[in-house]
Amino acid sequence: MLSNLRVTDFLLVADAQLEFSPGLNVLTGETGTGKSILLQALGLLLGGRGSADWIRRGAEGLRISGVFRGDARALRTARALGVPLEGEELVISREIQRRGGGRCFINGQRVLVGALRKLGAQLVEIHGQRDEERFRRPEVQRDLLDLFGGHGELRRQVRACYGAVSEAREALREHEDRMAQLARDEEWLRFQVAEIEQVAPQPDELERLRDQLTALRASHRREELLALAEELLQARSGSVLEALEELDHRLGALGEGTGDWAALREELHALALGARQAARRVRGLRREAQAGAEELPRLEERLTALEGLQRKHRRPLAEVVGLLATMRADLERLTEAATIREGLAGECAARREALGGVAKKLRRRRERAAGGFATALEKEFAGIGMGACRFRVTLPAVGGGGTGRGEAAVGATGGERVLFEVETNPGEGFRPLGEIASGGEIARVALGVRVVLGERGRTVLTVFDEIDAGLGGSAARAVARRLAVVAGHRQVLLVTHLAVIAAQACRHFRVEKRSDAQRALIEVTPVAGSLRVEEIARMLGGDGAGAEALRHAEALLEQAFSLPARGGSARS
Repeated sequence: MLSNLRVTDFLLVADAQLEFSPGLNVLTGETGTGKSILLQALGLLLGGRGSADWIRRGAEGLRISGVFRGDARALRTARALGVPLEGEELVISREIQRRGGGRCFINGQRVLVGALRKLGAQLVEIHGQRDEERFRRPEVQRDLLDLFGGHGELRRQVRACYGAVSEAREALREHEDRMAQLARDEEWLRFQVAEIEQVAPQPDELERLRDQLTALRASHRREELLALAEELLQARSGSVLEALEELDHRLGALGEGTGDWAALREELHALALGARQAARRVRGLRREAQAGAEELPRLEERLTALEGLQRKHRRPLAEVVGLLATMRADLERLTEAATIREGLAGECAARREALGGVAKKLRRRRERAAGGFATALEKEFAGIGMGACRFRVTLPAVGGGGTGRGEAAVGATGGERVLFEVETNPGEGFRPLGEIASGGEIARVALGVRVVLGERGRTVLTVFDEIDAGLGGSAARAVARRLAVVAGHRQVLLVTHLAVIAAQACRHFRVEKRSDAQRALIEVTPVAGSLRVEEIARMLGGDGAGAEALRHAEALLEQAFSLPARGGSARS
C-alpha cells in the first residue's frame, strides 16, 4: 500500500505531497491540468524510463519519493536485493539531475533502476498504460486464471514434481558425463591406483615416520661415537685399557713398594678396572644402537616413497589416501555404469510420469475454470459499457524447454500457456488482451477481472488509468460501484472526470493548474467537506455550478457515505 507520495520539480509540479488512504483514492481536475502527471511520476518512481527533460524549468533536478507498506512477497524481493528492512515500511526515492545522471534509493540504500523496477512490480499494478499493462503478460494471465480456479495446491504439486524431474535428469546427465570421462581415463586411473597401492600409505603415517627417523638418526650418531670410544678404550693396539694394564703389570714386577708407589699402583689398578667396565658398557650400548641403525635405510626409503606421492599428487598424504578410495570407487562405478544408468533412467521416467499425471489434472482444472472465468467476465463487461465485448481463455501447449522427451513438454507451471483473448466488437475476431487499442478498455477489463476475483490474490496498490474514457450514464455508475467493491479489499488510485466515480473515493485530491505571465504550476490539494461538494458539483456542471449541481453532488456523496467505508477508512 502507498501511504505517501512526494513529487518535487517534476514537469509543472514544484512540490506536491499526497497522503493516500486505504481504499479508493481519486485525482480530479479540469481537462489539461496535468492529473496524469502524478501517475507518470509514480511510474518513474517505480523504475520507469526517465529524462532530464522532465525537470521543471529553473530547477537543477527532480525528486520523487514514496512510502509503501510491503506484503510478504514484496519484502522478500527487497531482502533479496539487499535492502535493509525494519518492519514492513519501504521508502523509495529517485532523483534525476539536469547535468546528467540520477540516483535511486530504497530504505536509504542506493540501488540500480532495475532494482526499483523489480520491487515496484511487487508493490503496484498499473492498468491502462500500454507500456506498463501487466495483464497482457502470459505469466500474469496464468496466475489470474489459477487464482480464479483455486489451483494453488495443484500448482505447488506441479512445481514440486517438475523440480524432482529436473533433479533426476541432472543426476542422469552427470552420471553419463562422468562415466564418459572415466572411460577415457580408465587406463590412467588403474596405473595411479596400482602405484598408490604399491606404497600403501596410511593417513597419519608420515608424521610418525619422521619422528622415528629423527630418533634413529640420533641413535646412529651415538653409535658412531660409541664405536670410537670402544676403539680408544680397547679395540686397537695402544688402547687406553692396554696402556693401563701394561703399567699395572710393570709396577707389579717392581714389588709392592711402600708409600706413594703403593698408592700409585692402586690408582692405576683402579683405572684399569674402570676402563674394563667402561669398555663392557660401551659394547652393550653399541650393540643396542646398531640394532636400531639397521632400520634407518628402510625407513628413509619409505619416507622418500611417501613424500614422492605427496609431490606427484600435490596434496597431503591423508588426501592421497582419500584419492585412492575415490579412484577405486570410480573404477567400481565404471564396471557398474550400465546398471547405475538404468536405475537413474528409470527414476527419470517415473518422475516424468508423475509430473505428466499432475500436469494433466491441472490442465483439466484450467479448462473448466477458463469457461467459468470467461462467462463471469462477460457479465461484468455488460454492466460497464462493454456489452459487445467477448472474452475467452485459450490454453496452447508450451513449446520446448520443459521435460519433453517424446511426450508433451511440461514446465514448472504446467504443460500449457494461458492466454486471454478479447473480441471488442462482433465480427472483428479475437485478439490477445494486450493488443486492445484503448487504454480505457484495458483498464475496464482489469476492473472486471478484479471484481470477479474478489479478495483472492495479493492486495497491492492498483492504478486504473483512463478507466472512465468514453463512459457515461449507467455504465459510469456501474464502473463506480465496481470500483467501490474492489477498493473494499485493496488500495486503488485513479484519475477521473466522472463525479459518480469521484464520489465513491475515500481520499479525494483536486489538481489545478495556476498560471501567471511567466509560467504555469500544478498544485494538488486534498478536498473534503464543502470543498469536496464544490469539486463534485464542478464535475457535474462545470465552473460556477449552480445550486442544483451542489444538491446533486451532496446526494452523490450521501449515497456513497451510506455504503460501507472503503478499505476500512472513512471517506474524506
